[in-house]
Amino acid sequence: METHKKKVESEFSALSHNYDRWYQTPLGRYIDESERSAILELLKPYKGEMILDVGTGTGIYLLEAVRFGAHVIGIDISVNMLNVLGKKIKNKKIYPQVDLLVADAENLPFDDATFDLVTCRLALHHFPQPNRALQEFARVLKTPGGLGFTDNVTVDDWDAAKYYNDFEKLRDPSHQNVVSMPRLCQMIEASGFQIRYTKVFAKEFEFHDWTNRQHVQPQIKTCLLQMMREIPEVLQPLFKPRWTDSTLFFSLREAVIVAFKS
Repeated sequence: METHKKKVESEFSALSHNYDRWYQTPLGRYIDESERSAILELLKPYKGEMILDVGTGTGIYLLEAVRFGAHVIGIDISVNMLNVLGKKIKNKKIYPQVDLLVADAENLPFDDATFDLVTCRLALHHFPQPNRALQEFARVLKTPGGLGFTDNVTVDDWDAAKYYNDFEKLRDPSHQNVVSMPRLCQMIEASGFQIRYTKVFAKEFEFHDWTNRQHVQPQIKTCLLQMMREIPEVLQPLFKPRWTDSTLFFSLREAVIVAFKS
């Protein structure tokens, strides 16, 4: 378990300096806006609230939440990611209510009922114990504090879901597990939340851009392409592979969930 967490830290530390580049692409901007508009409009953070941003990375959610006048604490397992974010907020006159902390989402270093809101973006599938992390989110939230959450989802079929996760792990060794939307909702509700809003949307990727962002070696690319040619039929509507003369385009699904501590 600790070995996997070190793997996550290593992978994201290596990506930290180029992590934001993808969010400057048309697809990156679309996904960013889709996530943030839904979550922040529904959670409605306001001045003086305490917000915890778990897996804050380079601060995509954090920097937006600060605009509402909230006090935001961003945590991440990657020191390098936090260093990149730290450079963005180094002027404390502009960002006086931001604190950054290296911390483990499965063992949050905060008292019970500390925060008004918790956000977590595309991080849960890296956690060895996702249920424990969700329980920790509920523990540190006040009642009825809000959870703004996104993560990838797969199909509701055990064998196909395993194939999906094997595909993801081959490209990104820090990947742990993606579950189906029904299973994800069950996990969130079992952790003490009532779900108020859900949305699932597809995002299409070009294969070489997707793999190059993770510095995937040529032999691994070959294996990934072969896996895509052999995907189970039940995964066809999710991946929607589209082959051209020079490359492959395929889709992933992302869930946006807003829930409140019950």
